Amino acid sequence: MTNTGTRNKQCTDNQYNRTPDHEIGSGFSNYDRLMVELNNRQYYPKEVYENFLNENGLDAYETFDKNTDHAKLLETVYSILQTLLSNIDMYRKIETEFVTSGEAATSLRNRLKDLRAEINRIKAEMHYADSDFTFMYHTR
Repeated sequence: MTNTGTRNKQCTDNQYNRTPDHEIGSGFSNYDRLMVELNNRQYYPKEVYENFLNENGLDAYETFDKNTDHAKLLETVYSILQTLLSNIDMYRKIETEFVTSGEAATSLRNRLKDLRAEINRIKAEMHYADSDFTFMYHTR
């Protein structure tokens, strides 16, 4: 039994292919999806988030397409959280459950590690026709 059916995880469900109706608010913009990934936490002003999205090849106001934008969006989340690691006090102003900076830094490092694993998993499962590169090793 081959596993080719489960290797290609591109979403073929119609829910990802429908055109959003802006009058009723269906569909996510890349910015909206980023905010969901960040649990609607405003670590930075909106313009900074837009810059992070642009750095990763996404337009903040384009409709989020899970087939093509998911890995880029998670890379954006990773970049944002990485900057917070170097300014842990700003992170603690929003995430107030941590008593010490050490606890906050440890939690943030764990989240970054989990996020990197998820990004690598998504990239490994995506089969880009124009790429000659693949992952040799992949851990879950």
